[in-house]
Formats: sequence, structure tokens, C-alpha cells
Amino acid sequence: MADYYEVLGVDRDASADTIKKAFRKLARATHPDANPGDQEAEARFRDVAEAYEVLSDPDRRARYDRGESLDLGGFFQGTGSFDDLLRSVFGDSGLFGGGVRDVRDSRGRDIRVHLALDLEEAAFGTTRTVRFRAATACETCAGSGARSGTGTRLCNVCAGTGQVRMARRSAFGSLMTVTSCRACRGAGAVIAHPCASCAGGGMVEGEKQVSVEVPAGVGDESTLRMVGEGEAGPRGGQPGDLYVQLAVHPHPSFTRQGDDLLYELAVGIAAAALGTETDVPLLEGGSTRVKVSAGTQPGEVIRLRGKGVGRLRGRGRGDLFVRVGVDVPTRLNRSQKKILRRYAESRDEHVL
Repeated sequence: MADYYEVLGVDRDASADTIKKAFRKLARATHPDANPGDQEAEARFRDVAEAYEVLSDPDRRARYDRGESLDLGGFFQGTGSFDDLLRSVFGDSGLFGGGVRDVRDSRGRDIRVHLALDLEEAAFGTTRTVRFRAATACETCAGSGARSGTGTRLCNVCAGTGQVRMARRSAFGSLMTVTSCRACRGAGAVIAHPCASCAGGGMVEGEKQVSVEVPAGVGDESTLRMVGEGEAGPRGGQPGDLYVQLAVHPHPSFTRQGDDLLYELAVGIAAAALGTETDVPLLEGGSTRVKVSAGTQPGEVIRLRGKGVGRLRGRGRGDLFVRVGVDVPTRLNRSQKKILRRYAESRDEHVL
């Protein structure tokens, strides 16, 4: 007797839910419809189904664990018990889907667009409009797909069920396959008189524009999802979503570091040594006065709280860090050189 636990790839103490999940996965992979003409796959599918038939039933499983012999000879004779097994696991839609699905449940495609922002817009938020090409609801038929004054009729292929059942013979009996009806695409109904503008699809190609609220604090390469703003669904179906991919341009003066900003401030040698006050620009415009203490060394940082980027998922703003650099002159006149040489002598510094 085969090791049914090994066939399904589960432990001997596996729960009923684990066993069912293993069977679902293996049944889809080995089903004859997924492997046409492959006799090894058919045999493997039979083993998988037989293992599940035993292990899914508490009484059979207990007897199997005790080493008792089991008679499953009638399991593959005809379609009754076998179809009942598949239906109990996969439902009426079968292994590969295809159950009844109203066209109105069909969802429109998602759309992805790119939006470039300045650092100021990303930091403090903004409202922008994006335009893109997409299928939109047909105005002539209001998205129904039917000519004005007409509607739908019952599909004569599937008799309104949206499903087509087909029996096929395999090496281990007759199998019933359930698929979505191609004539009505699973809707169970067809349009008797299609709209001339959209040929019954309920959608036409066009341009769509959407106002996008960009929250403060968004980052480069972040994505905003706008539910229902994508492509229209067929025949009044649910629209897809719009995904706005953001790109933030570098700023000429500020470097962003999360919610904080970095500004490089250059001061002269004398200002760094003796101290000074100077204006530093702000990202939102204007400036603020900053004190550079006497003896400030190159690379020292002054922190200005609350002058950075708006926090995306919180209150307030980050900080502005001002990094001080010393501007060493490259060209001096005679008087300036004389003053610096005199200073160097007082410091006992050797200069050329």
C-alpha cells in the first residue's frame, strides 16, 4: 500500500486543513486537463486523489494508520464519487475556476502613471493633475454595452449558468470539467443589440484626467494608490485602480535625509574664528538667522528644529541641519597677504 502521507507531502500528524491544502496544490499540478497526453501525470493524479480520499476521512485515516487494508476499488468507477470529491474541495467552479461570474464583476485594468515633483511639493504636499490614456465608460450606453432601449438575453449556450460542463474519458474513468462559457464570458447573458459606439464592450478608448492629492512628506519612488481611478470595467464593471509613481527632483540647495534637510553653509576664515550671524534660506521660502559661534570648525553642524520636511505619517516636520564649511580664499591681494603673514607669525606658523 502506498504511503499516502508521502504522496501528499505532509507529516503523519498533519491537520485536515494542511492535507486539504496539499491536495489542492497537487491536484491542479497533475490534473489531466493541465497535462494533456501525459500518462504519468494521470497516474500521479490518481495517486494524489486516492491519498486524499483516505486521509480526508477520519475513519479511513485511522484505519490506514493502524495498517488495516482499505478497499477503494469503486472510487474511480464512474464520475459520481470522484466528482463529489473534487466539488467538496474546489466547489462548483472546478480545479481551474470558471464558475458563474457576472460581467459586472469584471474589474478594469489598473493604470500606472509617473509624476515628477519638486522637493518643496514632496515636503509640504500639493495637488497635481495627471492625464493618461485609458478605456473609459462609453457615454452613449452609459457603460452597459447595449444599444439604447435594449438589454440582454439569456445565453443559449450555457442556458444562463455561465458554465459549460464537459465529460472526458481518462485512464481512470470519466472526468467532468467545468469551464466558463465562452459565448457569454461567464455572464450567463449576452447583449442582443450591442451599442454602436463601443461594439458592446461598454468602454471606449479616451483620455482621463485625475486630480492627485500628494501628502506632505512623500519620498522619491514612493507610490500613491487611488482606488477606482484606473480603467473602467467592462459593461459597468468595477474600475481598476490608479497607481501614481512619484519622482522627486534634487534641490540645488538642500539635500533630503528622510524627514530632515541638510544645507551647506560656507563662511570665511575670520567669520569662523571670530563668530558671525548670517541668513540661511528655508525650503518653504524666506530665510532664518543663524549664529555661527567663534571657533567653529569645518564640518560642525547647527540644528534648526522643525525646519525640515513634513512627516508623512505623523505631525510636525523634521529638522534642518546647517553644516558649516570654511571658505579658504584662493586669491589674496598684497594687503591681505601681509595681514595673514603677520597673523601666522603671531601663531608661530610656517608659511611660504
